[in-house]
Amino acid sequence: MLFDDRLATVLRTPARGETGVRTQFRQLLDLLGSMPERQQSEWIEVAYQRLGELADATPAAVQSEILRAPGLRLRNRALVAWLARREPHTAAAAMATAQLSERDWLYLIPRLPMTARGFLRHRRDLPPAVRE
Repeated sequence: MLFDDRLATVLRTPARGETGVRTQFRQLLDLLGSMPERQQSEWIEVAYQRLGELADATPAAVQSEILRAPGLRLRNRALVAWLARREPHTAAAAMATAQLSERDWLYLIPRLPMTARGFLRHRRDLPPAVRE
């Protein structure tokens, strides 16, 4: 319920101007990134649609900067998969900062685009089974 309330609040707020777009992009990343994997909500599909619109309006370098900012919670494999299919700057930042469990990485890696998988080679903090 709390997740839905937060998501609904962000989605009801218009993203005006460059600062508003960046702020809402960051907010949605944080909310979706910390969402429990099995969370179901009528707001989730709307949130991904808005995130796509905001991403289209945000340069890839800025998206990368936001994704690499300290404190961003990127723990949801569905969001990581979504980001992996974006532009290379965005995918690289997502692969560098995602904080997934070993189980989630093992599920996700075979489903990632080849480019996104390549970015994982630079990670030194992944569990041995994931590195293999």
